[in-house]
Amino acid sequence: MEMWTLCSNLLVDIGGGRVFEVDNASVSHYQHPMVMPSDNARGVAMTCDRCHSRMQSIAELLLISCDARPVSSEDLSPFTKSYSRCRDEILDILRRLSNLMKDVASQVTSVTSVHWHDISTCIQDMCDFVVRLVECCSHLAYLTAIDFPDCSPSQAGIIDRYKICRANLDIKISCTRLKRSRLHDLHSQFLVDICSNISQALSIMTDVCRTAGENASDSSDQEQFKLCVKSVTSSTSCLIASIKCFKSHPNPRHLGRIVAFCDPVMTASNALVTFTTEDGFIGKPAHLTADAKESQKSILGACMSIVSANVQTCRSVRDLAYDVMNARHRERIALCTESMDRASSQLQDIIMSYSIDDASSDTTSSTVSSTTSR
Repeated sequence: MEMWTLCSNLLVDIGGGRVFEVDNASVSHYQHPMVMPSDNARGVAMTCDRCHSRMQSIAELLLISCDARPVSSEDLSPFTKSYSRCRDEILDILRRLSNLMKDVASQVTSVTSVHWHDISTCIQDMCDFVVRLVECCSHLAYLTAIDFPDCSPSQAGIIDRYKICRANLDIKISCTRLKRSRLHDLHSQFLVDICSNISQALSIMTDVCRTAGENASDSSDQEQFKLCVKSVTSSTSCLIASIKCFKSHPNPRHLGRIVAFCDPVMTASNALVTFTTEDGFIGKPAHLTADAKESQKSILGACMSIVSANVQTCRSVRDLAYDVMNARHRERIALCTESMDRASSQLQDIIMSYSIDDASSDTTSSTVSSTTSR
């Protein structure tokens, strides 16, 4: 139990607010409307690259894999047992995403009135909604598929594959942001956000591995779960200590420490995920008939088209930040908006063509009825 106490103490230490005090004066977002300074262009580009990577990675985990399992996440928990609520959430996200993309497209129309900070905020909001959409669509596709005749639900293992992989992704993105940062990038709010993200991801890994260790049948596996968390926790402690030193004395030497300790954190986190997602720990996916698989793929495919449109928007905004006078990048953003609208209409048509009783989505025992031909 000492291991879990150590992890808990570390999380308290690196949680937002206790390590740093936010210096609001250090966070300035002034941009010249006509010519974008190189630092601001780099900031927008890094936001776009980060969101691009996050959306693509989540899509690979849930959409491209076609893994027939329920999705568990903190944001999705209120909708997991209700098909109608999950469907309504998807429709609401599509509406919000459409508005955000149109907002971005309208903001970049004029060369002389581009507000890059507002666009960066829109891109981050788009990314958050896309991740939520992917989770909802993947879960809805699962509920739809297992309600077909002769299908059986997935069997849970001692490890939730998506939850542990998502935590690993959050650590990777946070460490990558640190490694790509320059000395003047590391203001107080930035470091607070990074520490908060790492804290949350490490907390998830700790909880998942602790539960898995308690339920593992093999004593060597039980010990390995503890050692995996110890490895990530120890390397993270070194990283956080380096961040504290930088906060007290911001200089290139302390920045070098931060960069140096990012790699061990990512390596330990990747190793933990490799071990914990072995076939013997993650249970079994649902057994689906050919018709059920087709319904699942139709939902996932339509969602993937939406992800693609948002990823392309990120790329176009990034290119525009470095080449603000180029009209081609604006045209690409407009095309992405049109593609998003088409994909949204397709997804809405597909999910509205099925009708599953909420009680059925909870018990996974009744039959899907579709208004379209299967």
